[in-house]
Amino acid sequence: MTRLALIFALGLSTLGLTATASLAQGKAAKVQRPPVTHAGQWYTAPNGCSYSRAQAPGYPPTWHLIQNPHHIGKPNARGGCPAML
Repeated sequence: MTRLALIFALGLSTLGLTATASLAQGKAAKVQRPPVTHAGQWYTAPNGCSYSRAQAPGYPPTWHLIQNPHHIGKPNARGGCPAML
Protein backbone atom coordinates (compact mmCIF):
# COMPACT_ATOMS: atom_id res chain seq x y z
CA MET A 1 0.00 0.00 0.00
CA THR A 2 2.83 2.43 0.82
CA ARG A 3 4.47 1.81 -2.54
CA LEU A 4 1.21 2.68 -4.35
CA ALA A 5 0.86 5.89 -2.32
CA LEU A 6 4.45 6.86 -3.15
CA ILE A 7 3.90 6.29 -6.87
CA PHE A 8 0.67 8.32 -6.75
CA ALA A 9 2.39 11.21 -4.91
CA LEU A 10 5.28 11.19 -7.37
CA GLY A 11 2.83 11.31 -10.28
CA LEU A 12 0.99 14.29 -8.76
CA SER A 13 4.21 16.22 -8.17
CA THR A 14 5.27 15.61 -11.77
CA LEU A 15 1.89 16.88 -12.98
CA GLY A 16 2.29 20.00 -10.86
CA LEU A 17 5.73 20.74 -12.29
CA THR A 18 4.45 20.28 -15.84
CA ALA A 19 1.52 22.63 -15.23
CA THR A 20 3.80 25.24 -13.69
CA ALA A 21 6.17 25.06 -16.66
CA SER A 22 3.25 25.44 -19.07
CA LEU A 23 1.99 28.51 -17.23
CA ALA A 24 5.43 30.07 -17.28
CA GLN A 25 5.68 29.50 -21.03
CA GLY A 26 2.21 31.02 -21.49
CA LYS A 27 3.30 34.20 -19.72
CA ALA A 28 6.38 34.49 -21.92
CA ALA A 29 4.21 34.37 -25.05
CA LYS A 30 1.81 37.13 -23.97
CA VAL A 31 1.13 39.60 -26.78
CA GLN A 32 -0.11 43.16 -26.51
CA ARG A 33 -3.74 43.61 -27.61
CA PRO A 34 -4.53 46.34 -30.12
CA PRO A 35 -5.89 49.59 -28.67
CA VAL A 36 -9.67 49.80 -28.23
CA THR A 37 -9.74 52.51 -30.90
CA HIS A 38 -8.24 50.14 -33.53
CA ALA A 39 -10.95 49.91 -36.20
CA GLY A 40 -9.22 47.68 -38.76
CA GLN A 41 -10.00 44.04 -39.51
CA TRP A 42 -6.39 42.90 -39.04
CA TYR A 43 -3.75 43.61 -36.43
CA THR A 44 -0.07 42.69 -36.45
CA ALA A 45 1.44 42.57 -32.97
CA PRO A 46 4.94 43.93 -32.26
CA ASN A 47 6.29 40.33 -32.27
CA GLY A 48 5.07 39.79 -35.88
CA CYS A 49 1.98 37.66 -35.12
CA SER A 50 -1.08 38.67 -37.21
CA TYR A 51 -4.65 38.57 -35.90
CA SER A 52 -8.13 39.01 -37.37
CA ARG A 53 -10.95 40.75 -35.52
CA ALA A 54 -14.21 38.96 -34.69
CA GLN A 55 -17.05 40.66 -32.85
CA ALA A 56 -20.58 39.56 -32.03
CA PRO A 57 -23.21 42.26 -31.46
CA GLY A 58 -23.06 43.53 -27.89
CA TYR A 59 -19.68 41.94 -27.12
CA PRO A 60 -16.13 43.31 -27.21
CA PRO A 61 -13.93 42.27 -30.16
CA THR A 62 -11.78 39.16 -29.97
CA TRP A 63 -8.59 38.70 -31.96
CA HIS A 64 -7.81 35.34 -33.58
CA LEU A 65 -4.44 34.25 -34.94
CA ILE A 66 -4.12 34.12 -38.72
CA GLN A 67 -2.01 31.05 -39.55
CA ASN A 68 -1.27 32.10 -43.14
CA PRO A 69 -1.72 35.89 -43.49
CA HIS A 70 -0.51 36.05 -47.10
CA HIS A 71 -3.59 38.14 -48.02
CA ILE A 72 -2.31 41.01 -45.87
CA GLY A 73 1.32 40.59 -46.93
CA LYS A 74 2.63 39.08 -43.68
CA PRO A 75 4.66 35.90 -43.01
CA ASN A 76 3.16 32.69 -41.58
CA ALA A 77 2.53 32.46 -37.85
CA ARG A 78 5.37 31.13 -35.70
CA GLY A 79 5.14 28.67 -32.83
CA GLY A 80 5.20 31.34 -30.10
CA CYS A 81 2.07 33.20 -31.22
CA PRO A 82 -0.96 32.88 -28.91
CA ALA A 83 -4.10 31.64 -30.69
CA MET A 84 -6.24 34.49 -29.30
CA LEU A 85 -5.69 37.87 -27.73
